[in-house]
Amino acid sequence: MSLASIVQTNEQKLQPGDNPPIHKLVQTVFAAVLAEFSGWKVKYCNHFIRSLSHVTQSPRVPVPDGDSTTFHVVGKASGGPDRDTERMVAVTSYSEDETSRSTSMISLQVVHAKLLEPHKSYEYCTPISRNIFRGDDDDMMPFIPYADDPTFDHVDHTLCYGSFAWQDDYDPDLEVISLEAAYRLHTVHSLLYQDIDSTGILPFKLFSTPGKPGLFTLSRRRDLLKWNETTIPYSYSFPSSLPFMRAHALFCSNLNCIEPLCPVHVEMNPVPPPRKQTIRLSELLKRVEHPCEAGCFLQSRTVEVLPQWSEDDINLFKSVLGIEPDMIPCDHAELCFKPCHEVLHYRRLLYPDFDELQTGRPNGEHKGKSRSLEFRDVDPLKFTPNEPCHHSGPCDVSSNCLCFENKTHCQRNCHCPAKCVRRWKGCRCAKTRDGMNCVKVKRCSCVEARRECDPELCVKCGCREYCGNSQIRQGDFKELEVRESRWGVGVFLLEPAKQGELIVEYVGELIYEMTFDSRGEVADHLGRSYVFGLDKTLSLDSSRVGNTSRFINHSGASDVSNETQCNCRAFARLVNGEHRIGIFATVNIDPGTEILIDYGPAFFTEQKNAEAA
Repeated sequence: MSLASIVQTNEQKLQPGDNPPIHKLVQTVFAAVLAEFSGWKVKYCNHFIRSLSHVTQSPRVPVPDGDSTTFHVVGKASGGPDRDTERMVAVTSYSEDETSRSTSMISLQVVHAKLLEPHKSYEYCTPISRNIFRGDDDDMMPFIPYADDPTFDHVDHTLCYGSFAWQDDYDPDLEVISLEAAYRLHTVHSLLYQDIDSTGILPFKLFSTPGKPGLFTLSRRRDLLKWNETTIPYSYSFPSSLPFMRAHALFCSNLNCIEPLCPVHVEMNPVPPPRKQTIRLSELLKRVEHPCEAGCFLQSRTVEVLPQWSEDDINLFKSVLGIEPDMIPCDHAELCFKPCHEVLHYRRLLYPDFDELQTGRPNGEHKGKSRSLEFRDVDPLKFTPNEPCHHSGPCDVSSNCLCFENKTHCQRNCHCPAKCVRRWKGCRCAKTRDGMNCVKVKRCSCVEARRECDPELCVKCGCREYCGNSQIRQGDFKELEVRESRWGVGVFLLEPAKQGELIVEYVGELIYEMTFDSRGEVADHLGRSYVFGLDKTLSLDSSRVGNTSRFINHSGASDVSNETQCNCRAFARLVNGEHRIGIFATVNIDPGTEILIDYGPAFFTEQKNAEAA
């Protein structure tokens, strides 16, 4: 966005029309601030350009005593071998009117500095202690990596993106203009920032949304430009988020998550799941005593011409029906801006079984055995955790249950009845002194399901205090050190670790498959990858952000020497409804030992394929 395009857009918006008064006010104030800033910027630029034409004092060189002429070094006249201690330089003197007066030769001493060796190549990595949800990288490419490296096909790599970031006509001055306009609308015209933001007139959203910071948040990351017409006090602080969003920022909206300021579930859908109808359609129609309008279904018992709705009209009706299904057609017609008899026609057409409503048993169970109790949430690579289900009735196809559709167990924070047949019951392992009974016994249901023990369900194993199968949730990590090893940089243990104990959690960015593919091209070129397959949908990449675990080296099972045998293994565990990866000791490890894991055959297969390509 440029100033010229904004001016043109606002001129079009200011044309007479049906815009509400608040829209016209926002447009008027923004246009006024835009004009003030544009006028100030022209004067400021002219003043700054004129200041560049003034003669500035250059570094002085030795001149004879009594000569006050200013000299300027313009070039090198001659010189001897590279090891000369003196070199002749041509110097031109100028008068105050910037005309050349004379050119002379002077001798300068040459100092030969020792050639400095370039620093070894390195990569940056932002340290984090918790996974961060990234999803997909921006479709705008920020820069072309390794464009000067002939061995990297950077042209083909650009096809992974839709455009280049520098192609966006972005003017940072618009941030200053938008902030000034918002401040004036709030202080002078007494408008709420939420109402200003809802008009969509300003070029930027004022408040942040999940995964995208707003203008108020961005203003805290830069020094605001001070110009003559600004009215924002220097000490003024804009609100960073909406009042109702602050609670969601502190407390995660995922009921399974207990992490404050959660960086994982940032794309949680705030819209509740569709509600199930609880009143028969025939009963709803009996409640309508008087026609709502000329097109009411009471007056149009027979439809001569079938209505033809667009796809958008049908989708709108489905959304309204999902939010409140127990409304009479007359009320639905007002929300959809359609005649009442047409709403009833499409309701019967889209949901023909509404008149044959089936009610569930009070405890959420069917008579007899459930038709389908298939679960696939044992193998992390075969499913992705869903949000806790929220519906009435049994967890089956009739209630649109998320857990049923995903073929997973209902969690402790699901809103289905406590006696739901799909609920995860936890383990019944007995508590031991060392707290490792769950990982030692062969039939712990939580370990077999590759999930950590839940302190509210697994009450007998003692996981509220300590349990070997809840170490990731408790954050019981070992003290580690990153230093040079025989394979470059490695991770070394600073305290003893017993078999089965958690060493560290592998953390990074949670990314989708498309981003995995685009980043994989760069990883193949570098010859190293930091990606773990987490579940069916997400991968865990610590190439840009991570912790010490990203430096753990590989040692395959085929190595002969015990010194190079892997001593740890990575396991994916379901923790509070979220997949996380822990690095666990497979043997007793002494302090000072390097942590080694087996990357697996797939890692080296992909690496060989990349090298062959």
